[in-house]
Amino acid sequence: MAKIVEIDKNSILLELGVEVGDEILGFNGEPMEDILDYDYYDGQNSFTINMRAKQGDKVDLEIEKLDTETMGVTLDDSVILTPIRCKNKCAFCFVDQLPKGLRDTLYVKDDDYRLSFVCGNFVTLTNVFKHEMDRIVKYQLSPLYISVHASTPEIVKKLVANPEAVKTLDKIKYFAEHGIKMHTQIVMCKGYNDGEELLKTMERLYEVYPQVQTLAVVPVGLTEYRDDVTKLAQIDKETAIKTIELVDKFNKEKGVTFAYCSDEFYVKADIEVPDYEYYGDFSQIENGIGLCRVFMDGIKDALKKVDGSDKKVTIGLITGQSFKGYLKTAVRMINEKYPNVEFIIYDIINNFFGKTITVAGLITGTDIVAQVKNPPKDIIIPATMLREFTDTMLDGMSVKELEQKLNAKVHVNHGPQDLIKLIGEI
Repeated sequence: MAKIVEIDKNSILLELGVEVGDEILGFNGEPMEDILDYDYYDGQNSFTINMRAKQGDKVDLEIEKLDTETMGVTLDDSVILTPIRCKNKCAFCFVDQLPKGLRDTLYVKDDDYRLSFVCGNFVTLTNVFKHEMDRIVKYQLSPLYISVHASTPEIVKKLVANPEAVKTLDKIKYFAEHGIKMHTQIVMCKGYNDGEELLKTMERLYEVYPQVQTLAVVPVGLTEYRDDVTKLAQIDKETAIKTIELVDKFNKEKGVTFAYCSDEFYVKADIEVPDYEYYGDFSQIENGIGLCRVFMDGIKDALKKVDGSDKKVTIGLITGQSFKGYLKTAVRMINEKYPNVEFIIYDIINNFFGKTITVAGLITGTDIVAQVKNPPKDIIIPATMLREFTDTMLDGMSVKELEQKLNAKVHVNHGPQDLIKLIGEI
């Protein structure tokens, strides 16, 4: 149930005598679980809402409304989606590889089908049973983002350590039969789910294409804080090349770009990322699929729209080890419009999580301060280094604190267009 804390003046419920303090118990005789129930019925034309007045009386209200009409109430915090915790013990789980002493929220492992729909979080479906499956189908929670990892049961059990994980492909097939669209991913671990096993898993997922719309193959990330109960190796250059070739061959045989290697594979393989058109609608860009291409093409487009200048200034650009090559190429293009701007690229080594972690999004302020000595007056960092909607890095250091420690102005870059804009303004 959920208590009403505010009612819009045009609310259809207000017309029926509903007041602040009344509670929504459910809809059509089914109890209310969370905000998804409210959102679903708010889009329906005809239904029954089960209420309890603040005086204690229960009442059922018959609702008839247009598509453009809304129930128009604000509910209390009881309907907020509190993440369903993960019950797996994945061999590659990044949360289990974090050092101690970080903020508490970083240690929360969610495996919540609702957040998969709302936020694009990847889930394993190991805690999704008949009730949850019926709810997903009823509410058409689509698309979902699902981690598969492997198709051979023995390998699945080794990687996910939850017997329920072997049923994930069957659940995907069920959702496909009921109109749910899905994006999937494989966290590739060398010697476990690469090579022939990767090919087998791609084939199994392609059986339900186009309901399974895409498959992302991403390399396992290993920090220095592993307990190594399951021995895992870094994805090396040879494995990256073979994986790209395998995925390309698979797509060519199917006549459609279904599977994608993350940008990190191309960096490890020292191969240029594909053209912009290859990535379609970039539906897995949050998973590192196409980020480099979007950045490089975005720089080209942004430079076409500026006149440039002969101003002389020195700017520091902070990035991770894996992106430094693309950033160097971008700098060469930028210098064609700003020939007297000197760029100093700081490709930070990740000592906080371990040198094998090379992406910019996991760089901490601690490592920046330790490695950036005598910086220029202006420094640019990518927004991916900050916690979403905040100015705080993974180790808790704020942008303001970083500025104080570096004795420099720190500018936050929100993309290629913003980068060119910042360079023009500095």
